[in-house]
Amino acid sequence: MSSPTLLVVCGDAGRRDRFVSILSEAGWRQVSSVSGLSEAARQIRNVPNMCAIVDADLADMPGPRAVQILREFCPRAKIIFATPTNTRDLEAQVRALNVFYYYINSTDKAELVEAVRDAIGAPTPGAARHPPKVLIVDDDRGFHDSIRVFLEFAGYSTLSAYSEREGLDVARRERPDAILLDIIMESVTDGFEFCREARRDPQIKHTPIIGISAIEEKIALHCPPDRDVDLFPVDGYLRKPVAAAHLLAELKRLLPEEG
Repeated sequence: MSSPTLLVVCGDAGRRDRFVSILSEAGWRQVSSVSGLSEAARQIRNVPNMCAIVDADLADMPGPRAVQILREFCPRAKIIFATPTNTRDLEAQVRALNVFYYYINSTDKAELVEAVRDAIGAPTPGAARHPPKVLIVDDDRGFHDSIRVFLEFAGYSTLSAYSEREGLDVARRERPDAILLDIIMESVTDGFEFCREARRDPQIKHTPIIGISAIEEKIALHCPPDRDVDLFPVDGYLRKPVAAAHLLAELKRLLPEEG
């Protein structure tokens, strides 16, 4: 029997990352996430044993419509429909689709974990240690999408933040295992400021940070920022465009597997 597949389909990056984080911490190691049904369809065709968490708002269509189409690709999929705000009309519409579970987003993580457990069973033995969690801090949403694909394929879970301040907030709240940090966001110094503040914060001061930037090309910086530990105290530095193999090698170096 094939292993169950967990797929999060959600147009909102924050909610999508929260779902992945909850499931990863509960022990499911392979959790994929996409923003819309078109991306999901490529992953789930001919997957016999899967659970899809479908949010009310997707990047390409409303969630209820996506559920109808999803069943055509994967008739046996267990579908958990999630919504940030419940209404009588939405609930009636979704329950008419005969979803496996109707989940209203809340601070109660246990409810979602139990729903998934009922759908596909508990995580397999040995999977209790969550996959390494990587926070991407970059204002380029396209960069997030491309990096997220191969990181999750390689077994990492991902979180996203799109500014210096949001990145610090997410890092303190979620405690990622590593941070990928752009330099130029709202200003040319955001990455530098993020890094210096992170190194002063006892909650995240030891979190490995990999700087990823095209600053040399954008402002003709003559001194690579990874050579100035006072300016940019990172643990590694890669120039954009980033080769997947180089990034994965850096993560493996900074996050050695535990025995």
